[in-house]
Amino acid sequence: MKAAFRRLVGWYREHRRDLPWRHRSDPYAILVSEVMLQQTRVEVVQAYYQRFLARFPDCASLAGASSEELHAAWAGLGYYRRARNLQATARAVLERGGFPTDRKRLLALPGVGEYTAAALESIAFGRPALALDGNAIRVLWRFLALAGDPRQASIRRELADRVEPLIDAPGDFTQALMELGATLCKPAHPACPACPLADECAGKLRWRELPPPPPARRSLEVDWSAMVLVRPGQVFLEKAEPGELLEGMWRCPAAERLEGLELVGTVRHAITFRRITCRVYRGQGQPPERGEWVDLEDLTHRALPAFTRKVLRTAGLAV
Repeated sequence: MKAAFRRLVGWYREHRRDLPWRHRSDPYAILVSEVMLQQTRVEVVQAYYQRFLARFPDCASLAGASSEELHAAWAGLGYYRRARNLQATARAVLERGGFPTDRKRLLALPGVGEYTAAALESIAFGRPALALDGNAIRVLWRFLALAGDPRQASIRRELADRVEPLIDAPGDFTQALMELGATLCKPAHPACPACPLADECAGKLRWRELPPPPPARRSLEVDWSAMVLVRPGQVFLEKAEPGELLEGMWRCPAAERLEGLELVGTVRHAITFRRITCRVYRGQGQPPERGEWVDLEDLTHRALPAFTRKVLRTAGLAV
């Protein structure tokens, strides 16, 4: 098996995609990439990664950013809690005098779980840690033809115990597993003839059932009405409070009263497991107490999530 893993690393070095975070080995840059890549496609992250690092090149700059600056830099990536957790991690690293290099202390950082800690250990610090994202789990589950539920912590630990002693070149091995799962060992129709692990893959004839798919999460249907209050050169926005939809981001207020407002369209949008149907009303009138008038020319500098942009565009505003 160790020989197979060496072939995997060799394949990665020859065939890997040229992604911007693969030119960096410092823990901060690796942390930013790993957090951005959680639940977001590589193609989307590439457009944000370099800009984010140019704006916040280190833990100190990110730790000192205002909420508005942070959300504006993250706007469009979605799952905004990731940005707040990333900032909390940067602040904790500064308080501790730098990044820890071992698993236990990495896991003590806010927002750092088992996968992120292992990715930092292997890519940034060269330690033989097995980082199990969805792609890595699929590759290894098929390669070893494992049984059981890969979401169970005990099974993941058993997998790490079997694989970690065989890891050479930890950073490349971690990224090789991810790369193989993203490009060849895909959920459907894997390209087994081109796979560097194919000769020893115990599950290549059973790929449809390995690993077993997780149970589908039931979507939550959300019915919403938003009012786009306008006056010459301005629109009224409010910042969602903790626990509210789009926490910490700017949105149009809920349409609680409709006098003087016109229904101009409907927006459909998905946020994690929520499926939002939003009726959009536009007009003039007395705004709610919470919020502020924003100049239309300043909208590009605000932390506007994709949902708010859809609402504003439906109301005829250019954002």
